[in-house]
Formats: sequence, structure tokens, C-alpha cells
Amino acid sequence: MYDTQLLSSLLLASISLIPNHTIRLAALAVSLVMALTHTIYLKYPSTQLAQLEAIINKTEQVIQDAEAHCRIGPLILVEANLRLLKVKCSASVIRCRILESRTFLWKNYYQLSRDISACAQVISKALITVQVTPSLIVEAD
Repeated sequence: MYDTQLLSSLLLASISLIPNHTIRLAALAVSLVMALTHTIYLKYPSTQLAQLEAIINKTEQVIQDAEAHCRIGPLILVEANLRLLKVKCSASVIRCRILESRTFLWKNYYQLSRDISACAQVISKALITVQVTPSLIVEAD
């Protein structure tokens, strides 16, 4: 987040140093188009799915580590594994929907993006639960 803020500040500062107004406006327009393209790329379903896969893999590692060290009660681990499996299933369904879509409609694009974001929220909550619970147990003791 701070990288993008710094980059945009530097870009706008460098654009303000251009003396010719026409060139300055052209540079600003090119910058806006590039920023819009980057934003669309980040919201593209395949990019979001790749990010979701990274979160899923991280959550799997944390759950396996917690199971190996027996730091958490089995009920919490079962719930986390259940959430993980549901998200994996949802991600597979979303991937199939992407592959089956023959035409590009903004409505479908928006719905896929929302579904992927919902999956990411669920898996993030499971990850936080597994990471925070050992600390809570230690504090309770």
C-alpha cells in the first residue's frame, strides 16, 4: 500500500516538473491509463484466484504446523480444516465457471470477483483463528 502511495506521489511530482502544459497533460493521461490497466489486472479473476491460492497454501501450512505441535484444541483445527476445504471447493467451482464462460460480461466479471473476495475473507478468518488461538490459550493459562 505504501509502495503505491510513494510511487504515485513521485509520479505526480515528476509530472509537475514538466514545463509544457500539453506534454504534462499527455503524461498525466498516460499515467492514468496505466494505473487503470494495473487496477483492472489486479481485479481480474485469474489474478485474484492466484492470490487466493497463495492464501490457501499459507493456511494449509499453518494448520499442518499447528496439528504437528498440538498447540490448539482439535475442535478449532477441525473447524479450520472444514473452512479450508469449503474454500478449496468454492475456488474449484469458480475456476470451472471461468473456464466455461464463453463471453465476457461485466456482470459475470463482477460476480466472479465478489465470489473470490468472499472466499479470501473466509480463509483469512480461518488463518487468523489458527494463528491467534495459541496466544489466547497461553494468556488464559
